[in-house]
Amino acid sequence: MTTPSPPALTEPISSAADLARFWAALMGDGGFGRRTLWLVLLDDEGRPVPTVVPVDDVPEVPSAADVDSFGQFFDHLDGYGTPVLLLSRPGPPAVRAEDRQWGRALAGLAPRWPVHLATEDAAGRCVVTPLG
Repeated sequence: MTTPSPPALTEPISSAADLARFWAALMGDGGFGRRTLWLVLLDDEGRPVPTVVPVDDVPEVPSAADVDSFGQFFDHLDGYGTPVLLLSRPGPPAVRAEDRQWGRALAGLAPRWPVHLATEDAAGRCVVTPLG
């Protein structure tokens, strides 16, 4: 028996608000123990493909080499879908300078959609914030 996915995980994404709902549904509740970059591809109709790629333990601040490596990886995804990206990290939801650095660096690699940040609030609920 399979458990159906919440609608936010399967519906087409056509706006920044849709994307934020998707990330919130995907991340669920609970904290983040490490800094992770999440990649999902959207098909031609804006539907998320059923594969999520987490890249764990990314550095606090992106280096030029990090951005170059991700760019090369994204080049190999050409034709498979449109990438959407989220950075998650432990700690409070206030956007930090290093979060913005990641947002700016990644926005150049996947310019169609905003990069998001996932953290948790004081009650442990997931908070998704655009980094644009």
